[in-house]
Amino acid sequence: MPIRPVVPARPGARARYERRFVRTAGFFRALPTPVKAALPARLKEVSHRVRSSQAQWFYDDPRLHFEAWWHRNTGRLELGLHLEAAPALNERIAAGLARQLLVIKARLGERIDLEPWDRGWVRLYETHPVEVFDAARVKLTAARMAELIGVIWPMCQELRKSDAKIRLAERE
Repeated sequence: MPIRPVVPARPGARARYERRFVRTAGFFRALPTPVKAALPARLKEVSHRVRSSQAQWFYDDPRLHFEAWWHRNTGRLELGLHLEAAPALNERIAAGLARQLLVIKARLGERIDLEPWDRGWVRLYETHPVEVFDAARVKLTAARMAELIGVIWPMCQELRKSDAKIRLAERE
């Protein structure tokens, strides 16, 4: 439930906050099909999983996934890449994305942030205020998620190839 300020009845009084219930399960169930439809042909083989307050898209490793996640306490929808693999792999991909952050922001906008997160995880994300989860929001969110995947996933694939070459060299 997002927290919304309630305007005080009298001047000078402090605003109080109320919680309101927002149903999101239908919204997240509706996202996978239009996201997949909006992806370029080379990226259409994406898998997904859905929960009541989030949806995830991934390729071969579900620990490296794109996620739409409703933060009910702030009333914001997060869209982005979550790196939840081993910390060393997360850091390697994140370092590569950090080197490309100006290019990423030029293509996707300035609202994208890259930050370390919990348990050695990293996320490249943006948030959007949401009041209503309706068909228009599904359409906008699906288009934006497909755009994020289309720009960021090819970079991740290249960074993962680099990681494989480094691991092979370390074994020799």
